[in-house]
Amino acid sequence: MFSLNRLTKLTKYLILINLVLWVLEVILLRTPFAGIINSLFLYPEQVVNGKVWQLLTYSFFHSPSNIFHLILNMMVLFFFAYDLEMKWGKRRFLFFYFISAIVGGIFVLLETSIFIPENSMRPVIGASGAIFALTTAYALTYGEREIYLIIFPIKAKYLIHIDLVIITLGYLSISDSDVSNAAHLGGMASAFLLIKIPWYKLNSKISKGSNKREKVTDHLKRVK
Repeated sequence: MFSLNRLTKLTKYLILINLVLWVLEVILLRTPFAGIINSLFLYPEQVVNGKVWQLLTYSFFHSPSNIFHLILNMMVLFFFAYDLEMKWGKRRFLFFYFISAIVGGIFVLLETSIFIPENSMRPVIGASGAIFALTTAYALTYGEREIYLIIFPIKAKYLIHIDLVIITLGYLSISDSDVSNAAHLGGMASAFLLIKIPWYKLNSKISKGSNKREKVTDHLKRVK
């Protein structure tokens, strides 16, 4: 499961983009251009006032003071992306990844609007919403498959329980962080919704239909 040969181009690009943007973030936040980077973080109040792009762009940035925030998310992406991308295809995988990040951002908006409005101007960053969606999707799709949690073998379906424990501990923690547990929860909710709908099966049928039409067209061209 954990082989460099399983690192697809799409996963490479996602990891590279996150890494490059983290470096730019660290550099530019110390310059007069800090406002450009800040405009890409998720500020709930700013989103409500029209900066809707933040619902996605926040997911490409990580804590500038804690590189392990970036490393951990990218490691999980590396470990779990391959099988899902192979099952769904690049476009559907990317759709899933982006939608999960956006839903995570929406959960942040809901949390600040309903429960903690005082955090409406507190920035949220991190790919964790999409990452939690990936582990949840993996658990739902390959639940009986055995994976290793550090050195302990477990069935993939227990990833859901582990994610929920992490979120719960995050909410119970009193430490300040720019990482939002609401985004994590939103990512998990997005995965449940997308997997249960079986959107990838619908898209597979559409793709097969398109392939059949292309084959018929090619055959007619050869006949002519």
